[in-house]
Parts: sequence; structure tokens; C-alpha cells
Amino acid sequence: MKLVNIALAAALASGLATTVSAEVLRFSSFEPPVAHVTKNILTPWAAEVNAASGGELDIQIFPGGTLGRNPAQQLKLVEDGVADIAWVIPGYTPGRFDEGTVAELPFLVPNSTVGSEAMWKLSQSGLLEGDYANFKLIGVMASYPNGLASTVEITEPGALKGQNIRAPGPVMLSAIQSLEAVPVGGITGPTLAESISRGLIAGTFTQFGAIETFRVGDVISHYVDLPLGATPMLIVMNKAKYDGLSEQAKAAIDQYSGAAFSERFGKSFDQNVAEARERILGENEITLLEPDAALTAKWQEAMSVATEDWIAQTENGQAIYDAFKAAIDEAAAAN
Repeated sequence: MKLVNIALAAALASGLATTVSAEVLRFSSFEPPVAHVTKNILTPWAAEVNAASGGELDIQIFPGGTLGRNPAQQLKLVEDGVADIAWVIPGYTPGRFDEGTVAELPFLVPNSTVGSEAMWKLSQSGLLEGDYANFKLIGVMASYPNGLASTVEITEPGALKGQNIRAPGPVMLSAIQSLEAVPVGGITGPTLAESISRGLIAGTFTQFGAIETFRVGDVISHYVDLPLGATPMLIVMNKAKYDGLSEQAKAAIDQYSGAAFSERFGKSFDQNVAEARERILGENEITLLEPDAALTAKWQEAMSVATEDWIAQTENGQAIYDAFKAAIDEAAAAN
């Protein structure tokens, strides 16, 4: 009888062990599953964290707006617990992460690798207040800088006067206004090509990765290749969800987050933009303008008021700008 009881206890223990399941974390992406960021950055990141957790985590990617289609709603999905983690474009939620919009200033971020490294460093400086502290920050990044894609020929900055131009963030919209164009907000990536084809806008601040992802190459005819401002980006996690995880699960997330995530993101993003640029220009009839030093100086002068206004209108604006510029210079020297 004693042997039977021991065997039964062992069987029960074994059964209980097999019913313990990993903590499922839902990771929302508004991009299609085959788009670069989702396929080549977010999905591998989730797999590596899952492996590092020793079976305690099962991070599942929900791409293509499965949990919520609107890119502007991704932050709310995390706040409401619909998603545990999400890729967020702060420019779609004005007023929440205002200090980080420094990355949108023209002629500041040279590429995503440098910009993302500098953004993470800035996030650790104590200068970013807003809603940053309300989330577990997986990554704080910046896109490759946006040029100007349009349906009309634009060379001089004065040619933008009166044109409806879209941008993905409030500071870039301010920069558009400084050029006497009509700034148009509220148009997200998935609706961009339709907005251009319907004539709602004559152009947009964007980069070649987004042009490819959202099929904008079919509807534009010109591109001005200047660093007119990067798009700040975040990967955020519901803080209460993170706080409730085991120490091993937290350690796995931390191992691949922060500076490590920003570095992963920036290098991959830059490589994709370079490859997408070659594909887009090869497959579409787009006139590419790469301004010389004299013309670049004209654009810089015309858009300098956007930087001046941002510093003046942002609390601690000068300190944030100086810290970010120093981080940019440091990262550029190291890469």
C-alpha cells in the first residue's frame, strides 16, 4: 500500500508540473506580419526573451492590428490591458511624451542607430517626464530621418508654400508650418497612400522603409533626401503586468531591453531603409533630389525656427536639446 501511495503521489506531482504554463504576454503591432520591424525586430526579440525566461514567458506577437488596428490606439491597448506590450508612435498621442519629440527636430538625427542610442540615453537622464514613468520601457528609439515624398516637384523650401503636407508628429508639423505649407496631422501610415492618391495631401515627411511598408511608392513622384526630422518610437509594457512577473521572467525581459533593444532596433532599421530605398527607386518612377551643400543650407535656414520654437515652448527645452545633441554626437563618434 505504501508503495502504491508513493507512486500515486509521484504521478500527481508530475501531472501538476505539466499543467504549469508560461505567462502569456500579448505584443501588439499595427504593422503587417511581413513588415520589417514586426518580422525582423519584434518577433526575434520575443523569441529570445522567451528562451531566456526558461519557459516562464510566452510572448506572442499580434501583428496587423489584430488587437487594435489604429496605430494611434496602441498605447491605450496597453493601458487597458488588451495588450501587454505594444509598439507605439508617440506623435500619434500628443501631450503624452512631449519631451521625446526633440528627435523630430530637423537636421538633428542622422540615422536610426545613432538616434536610438541617443534616445535611450536621454530617457535615462531624468529629463523625460510626461508619461514615460507610467510604463515599463522596453525600448526608446528614433527612426531613420524623414525626407519629403511628394506628388509635385519640390526643390527650394519656398516651393512648399500652400501645399498640404503630412507628418507623423507634432514637431515635424510645426516644421512644415515654418515652410508656409499647410500641416496635416491625423494621417497614420496605413492610410497614407490612400490620402495621397485622393489628393488630400501633396506630400509627407517619411522614409523609404515606411514608403515600402505602406505602398507609398506607387503614388509619389518626387523625394527630397534631407534629414527633416526622425520619428520617435517606443516599445512599452504595462507596468503592473511587468511588476507581477517572476524575477526570472523580469530578468529575461531586462536582458534584451533598454540600450540593447535600441541598438538592435537602430541597426536593423537603418539596414532596411537602405535596402528599401534601392528597391523603391528601382521599381518606381521617382525623381530623387539630393541637395548640395548650398541648397541644404537654404533648407536648414528655412526650418531653423522649428528648433527655436520647440526649445522656447518646451519646459526644460534647452536642457533637453543640449543633452540630446550631446548624446547624438557621442553616439555618432562611436558608430
